[in-house]
Amino acid sequence: MSESIAKDNYGRYACLLFDSTLKTVLGTAEHEDLFIEMLEFLIPGKHITSVTMLNREYNGLVNSEKKVTFDLLCRDEDSGEEFLVEMQNAYSRSYCDRVLYYSYYPLREQLAKKEKELISDEKKRAKMDYSLDPVYVISLVNFILDHESEESLEEGYVSRYSIRNDRNGEVLTRALNFVFAEIGRLPYGKDEWSKCRSRIERFLFTVKYMHTFAVFPVAFLNDPLLKKMADAAELANMPIELLNQYEVNMRSELDRITEINSARDLGHEAGFAEGMEKGIEKGIENERINNARNMLADGVPVEQVAKWTGLTADVIKRL
Repeated sequence: MSESIAKDNYGRYACLLFDSTLKTVLGTAEHEDLFIEMLEFLIPGKHITSVTMLNREYNGLVNSEKKVTFDLLCRDEDSGEEFLVEMQNAYSRSYCDRVLYYSYYPLREQLAKKEKELISDEKKRAKMDYSLDPVYVISLVNFILDHESEESLEEGYVSRYSIRNDRNGEVLTRALNFVFAEIGRLPYGKDEWSKCRSRIERFLFTVKYMHTFAVFPVAFLNDPLLKKMADAAELANMPIELLNQYEVNMRSELDRITEINSARDLGHEAGFAEGMEKGIEKGIENERINNARNMLADGVPVEQVAKWTGLTADVIKRL
């Protein structure tokens, strides 16, 4: 997957497969309507009036943690609902746990705000309101998640989770909701757009392969959402400041892909253990090391990184 992204980055349309490039294209005020339409498509029945992009950086849970940075986080000011959108390419056995970990921050921020108001208002000091506005975590993943049954998936690609009773499905709270759209389940190659049979397939195909399009498929342009995505992601249409930022982010992502591939090649040539050691010494990342770096940057403690990636604490500390 990583090698194909580097090879197929033709340059007419932006690549949406990285968190940094996705938010460059979608996380701007001029594309608010597009962002809302995408959210409403991924959360059927949801009506969003307007969104305000929120601070993407949160302080860690303890002093030893660094800041946690989100891809796209916004709030519907009318309903108070918050939407966190994550793009993930690299498979991780603990990805769902990581998403749960991230979801705590917007919930904690809601309570912190109420606590601050409580302290400043003497009339409210006697009672803390713990009610929470719903938070939706939407994950676009370019791999396949593990499910007990294919019945977990809607249209073969989307799974949804909330906090419910195991026996009868009764909802305990609507404060926390998860949506996973598995791009990695697409069975089509980059030139097989005509095989897409549903709107979700056309949407996921666009996210996965748009950076390879020389011409946007005419059939896709009949969908208002995909038409807006094409207009927003066409590099020639971007303001120069946004284009410069996109190019910086893209170069950084492609450099990281090169390092990952180099580490993999080195591992094949010298043996996995020796190759990993040399890769660490030279600053070259393989897939697990790359995941560990991302978690460390997000403030995840060393012990948790070791548990989730399978790397030793010594290796992680050397990162």
